[in-house]
Amino acid sequence: MSAHKLHIAGKAVGLHGSLIDTDFRKPRVLCSDPWEFVALWLKRDHQKDALFYWDQARHFYLASKSLPELSSPLTSYYCFLNAVKALLSASGQEFTESHGVGGRSTGNVKSLDNEIVDFQGGGILPALCKYLEEPDNAGKDFTLKDILWQMPFIHRAYCLTFKGATELFIPLINQCFMRKDGSKEAWFQAEINKRYINAHTKKAIQPGFELYENEGVCELRRKRRFKWSGRDIENSITEFLKYHKTIRRRIMPIYSSENRWYLKKSVSGHDKLNNSQLVLMFAAMHRLSELSRYDPISLAGHFNVNHNWLLAEFIKASPSQFVYGIASEITGLEFIRPDAF
Repeated sequence: MSAHKLHIAGKAVGLHGSLIDTDFRKPRVLCSDPWEFVALWLKRDHQKDALFYWDQARHFYLASKSLPELSSPLTSYYCFLNAVKALLSASGQEFTESHGVGGRSTGNVKSLDNEIVDFQGGGILPALCKYLEEPDNAGKDFTLKDILWQMPFIHRAYCLTFKGATELFIPLINQCFMRKDGSKEAWFQAEINKRYINAHTKKAIQPGFELYENEGVCELRRKRRFKWSGRDIENSITEFLKYHKTIRRRIMPIYSSENRWYLKKSVSGHDKLNNSQLVLMFAAMHRLSELSRYDPISLAGHFNVNHNWLLAEFIKASPSQFVYGIASEITGLEFIRPDAF
């Protein structure tokens, strides 16, 4: 089958960091951090409240960089909280001032299985879930271990920490959108390194994806197609945005010098928590901030057991990942970091 890459505004189109108000026409934003760019964006749109929250988030972010790992979860969480308020305010979403998430410890052993995150029905986190068009998990609880397992930027640390843990993500390379020659038929496509292919891969990529062998290269394709017509660009883009949003529920980025993309596998018995990275990071950091504020001795105990490195990696890496993600949602633009992650 002869096909070529789909182009919008003169450039080949790939997956985008923004889930909701995505702008594929604008070029990517290369910046060491998105703070100033987003601030200027909000000033231009006269988003006074959103700008206030964004500036607050920046101050907490900078404070976290100078604090040790036992203290920084508190300021990092308030960075997350204010960044989300900036997004909600800029997009005209209503929200109440409660956090929308709580937590508690169970048992006497220092274990991530014993740190529980309770999702609530009202507040900032449910408002973020509503904006992102995903479940708010109201009334449900999950362990901190389950939540951390679902983040690609610390997944290697997770699997090294918990021997025998199921690897949840398949890295994708050369991801793009293709259009069949002489046709309106278009689809998502990426390559997978053969070392990630085994007897379970075809099942793990379901539902909705399939594998092809093409001249020695293993390709992952989205089964569902969408229509693209060069003569009807506006309707084509509208349909494409819906298609892209569906794919991004399963494929997640790590923000880096060239954003890396990972397909989340379908793993039996572990499909009750289906949220984006922004929601998961917010929930996890909230629990750690509670420990940092109310029970720092207990938090210190978590750094004296086998998962100390995993926690340290999350505390260190998640703020920049979160901020880049929120920046993309506020502006609709694709952000990349000039330095390697």
